[in-house]
Amino acid sequence: MAMVEPRVVVPLRRRQEKRGAERFEMEMPLSVGNGEGGVTRDLSVSGLSFTSRQPYVVGEAIDVTVEYLLDGHNFPLRCRATVVRCDPCAGGFTIGARLNTAFVE
Repeated sequence: MAMVEPRVVVPLRRRQEKRGAERFEMEMPLSVGNGEGGVTRDLSVSGLSFTSRQPYVVGEAIDVTVEYLLDGHNFPLRCRATVVRCDPCAGGFTIGARLNTAFVE
């Protein structure tokens, strides 16, 4: 998995935001079920978007693990999500997914 410097940007307010939950820009490494890696773009309580080298099918259920680093400790957040969009971008695809459940170990 590529090394990513975790970054969180907290917006003050977004104009014309149609989503029910506020999204926060976050760049953190993640893996999808089969171990394929990616990087988060943004995250909210109801969904996330991330970049990936491979496409996913809209409606596909995926298991996502976001590698959250806090005070030098790694806290993997494991979630089941449903793909809601897959758009081509430089170097791969931008995937949008709705979070269904989170698993804590």
